[in-house]
Amino acid sequence: MTEQTNNEDNTVLSRIMLFNEHVKQHQQWQSINPFSHCSVKDMPKRSFLKDQYGTAPPGSLSQQRALQAQMISLQEILQLCQLINEKCEARDSSDISLKFGELFELYNHISDKLLGTLLCARRHKYVDFDGETLFQGRDDAKHVRLLRPFAELSAEIADKIESLRPVEHPELRDNNEAT
Repeated sequence: MTEQTNNEDNTVLSRIMLFNEHVKQHQQWQSINPFSHCSVKDMPKRSFLKDQYGTAPPGSLSQQRALQAQMISLQEILQLCQLINEKCEARDSSDISLKFGELFELYNHISDKLLGTLLCARRHKYVDFDGETLFQGRDDAKHVRLLRPFAELSAEIADKIESLRPVEHPELRDNNEAT
């Protein structure tokens, strides 16, 4: 009987210690959390390196989600470049382009994010087009050009996607399976 009481005391004590440790960690987080209800003047000043500012803490679920979003974005860019390469009226291998109106009609069946994908692809220097942005109807005759041969672009994008592959967290996998 004494042994059973002793074991129960140990498990209760270990749970209390675990709970107290969790409370202490939460209080530390709340002291640096800018959205907590603490006074701003009492909050310790956080310091970041320039390249760490605005990024998720390394190894966090937020970082994993960011990497996953970058992978999806690169996959959409690859799909866009592939569509331009397949449907272009190639005059020669150095000028692979497609009119925006045709691209809009083709890509509309794939995704509703054509302009965002085009702007992202231009920022990564995969495609180019005249003007700052393209509008349906007004800019249908403007050409969207691949800046390099598709084989070279697809290899580079595939390498980037592979380098971003995160180590899956069980929490992320469960969220993905639920959706």
